[in-house]
Amino acid sequence: MRLRGRLPLPMKSCGRILVRANNWIGDAVLSTPALHALRRAFPEAEISVLAKPWVIPVLRNNPDADRILLYDAGGRHKGVRGVNRLGSDLRGERLDCAILLQRAFEAAWIAFLARVPLRVGLRTEGRGCLLTHAIAVSREELLIPRAKHNLAMLQAVGIAPAAKGLVLRTNGPELEKARQRLAAIGVRPDERLYGLSPGAAFGPAKRWLPERFAAVAERLAALHHGRGLVFGGPGERELGERIAREAPGAANLAGTTTLDEAIALIGLCGLFITNDSGLMHIAAGLDVPLVAIFGPTDPRTTAPWSSRHRLVRKEGVCCSPCLKRECEQDHRCMRSISVEEVLAAAASVIEDYGWAALRERTRILEGALAQPIPVVTLGA
Repeated sequence: MRLRGRLPLPMKSCGRILVRANNWIGDAVLSTPALHALRRAFPEAEISVLAKPWVIPVLRNNPDADRILLYDAGGRHKGVRGVNRLGSDLRGERLDCAILLQRAFEAAWIAFLARVPLRVGLRTEGRGCLLTHAIAVSREELLIPRAKHNLAMLQAVGIAPAAKGLVLRTNGPELEKARQRLAAIGVRPDERLYGLSPGAAFGPAKRWLPERFAAVAERLAALHHGRGLVFGGPGERELGERIAREAPGAANLAGTTTLDEAIALIGLCGLFITNDSGLMHIAAGLDVPLVAIFGPTDPRTTAPWSSRHRLVRKEGVCCSPCLKRECEQDHRCMRSISVEEVLAAAASVIEDYGWAALRERTRILEGALAQPIPVVTLGA
């Protein structure tokens, strides 16, 4: 990636920085190293993150941001008029610089309407004319991991990457609520927990077979005397019920937790088995050892940004990665992955990191409990 025709970002002109967050939960998690690099480069600046409601839990406890500005996509900022209203709302914030981690044309249009003097982003979707610092990027460069991709964009304007991985935190009340939730379903404080994420918001093509998730859950319980927790959104409640029925002892939490609660509960797991999904990236952000099952998506861009993971993918499937929401053939990229392969990956990650890592990570969670940063309702 390279900046064309302009000098790098003038550091002294960035006292009030706006970061446009991504709209997908996983992408929001992967944006946190870039947010940390910005904080390192501008330690005295006020950094505000513009985010839609569903990704706010990912950012609410982030120590590298000062405020979250609510992009009310379902209300005040809905539709074309709402987007224009958002630009007007942001104009009153008197921002100096906008860092657009989102690649959409809309992000640049909003920053332009807000009259932000410095507007940094990739030259994608024909939005280069709206940016003061438009960074050229090739198709091949878009295939690098998303976290690296964000850092490379910042580096193009003179902001050095910081030596830190993903930044995801919970807070005291949410952690206590998670422990109370576990106690209510009969989980002992010292019991080993493993998480299962059988869904994927993007579409059914990314989902491994539910009966195989259930088989993995049953075997893990027998081998490690642990308790399985099934996670997912409201639309995955029935999927979770099926797995809980077929794997006695597993508890279905899909559709019954907020994202804040899910983050705290996943942080208490010693292992996470997941499709390529937002919850996969949350587990990686919490440093939970995990097994990620990939089929139609490309691990070059969306693999977990974590050293504590094993990726299970069937090589040689001619149509993978297709990047489609629904399979138009026989779902062979997922059907060809066996229960034994996933269990072998789980055994490998447990052997390398062990269940003791759970106690270590729990101490870290408790020792770094964040104070939630304020969420500002624009135009109020």
